[in-house]
Amino acid sequence: MPLSHDILLDDTAFTTASSEMDALETRTKKLKNKLKGMYEDLSTALDTPAGKAVELKADKVLLQPIEDLLLVIQHVSSTLTEINGTRHYKDVFIKYEELDQSINP
Repeated sequence: MPLSHDILLDDTAFTTASSEMDALETRTKKLKNKLKGMYEDLSTALDTPAGKAVELKADKVLLQPIEDLLLVIQHVSSTLTEINGTRHYKDVFIKYEELDQSINP
């Protein structure tokens, strides 16, 4: 079955996306550090068992999801950097068309 829609692979878009992912990674790290500092300040201000509970919950509830998000951002960013300018995706679609034509003459 031939492709029913043309797929446009824009190298400029890959470059832009890579740059924007790098910027997003930087902003996410700053957010994580800012939130961590705020919660450290809060738990220090509440030098009680309640303050310790806030500190423990902040790490699991707020900071861990940001760290998980950061892992995803870093993976996407490194993938975009790796494939940028390599024609990787273009070659995948070319090989698909070749395979499709050889199977369905």
